[in-house]
Amino acid sequence: MDCQTQLSFDRSRTHWMPAMENYFVDLMLDQVHRGNRMGHTFNKQAWNDMVTMFNAKFGSPYDVNVLKSRYTNLWKQFNDMKNLLDQNGFSWDSSRQMVVAEKYVWEAYIKAHPDAQFYRNTTLVDFNDLCLIYAHTTADGRYSLSSHDIDFEDDIQPLNVGVSQHPFINLHEGYAYHWQ
Repeated sequence: MDCQTQLSFDRSRTHWMPAMENYFVDLMLDQVHRGNRMGHTFNKQAWNDMVTMFNAKFGSPYDVNVLKSRYTNLWKQFNDMKNLLDQNGFSWDSSRQMVVAEKYVWEAYIKAHPDAQFYRNTTLVDFNDLCLIYAHTTADGRYSLSSHDIDFEDDIQPLNVGVSQHPFINLHEGYAYHWQ
């Protein structure tokens, strides 16, 4: 196996530790706040900056494709969980960081959608952050907006709450931001 083939093989097998995923989510949030998300993804400079900072922090030789692959994987998990939350009987348990429903609700849904079984016991710790990162990126195209199309100052309203039970409320630095 030549060197290039070995690198490609190793990249496809990246094992994401929680610290790596949390840092990647933080990097993406920073790029969103800088206005570097374009449509469903980030601009080229944002990806280059994120891979440089990621590799510096973890001493890893990953390229942008590894981060893009994780971005896509997180988007799928987020979108699947968001779709579950749009169904009757499902809700977000912020203390357990997972979608919950009564047993009969899960069983009926899984019968119609067998792939949803994966999410029955799956946590998504960064769900509120992913709401900000993947805002307006649903698969049906209704929300295909660039970050340049959004005035973030008008979309954010401070709320005086301590703990959020709502999946689209993000607690950050003592404030809650409700995305409308």
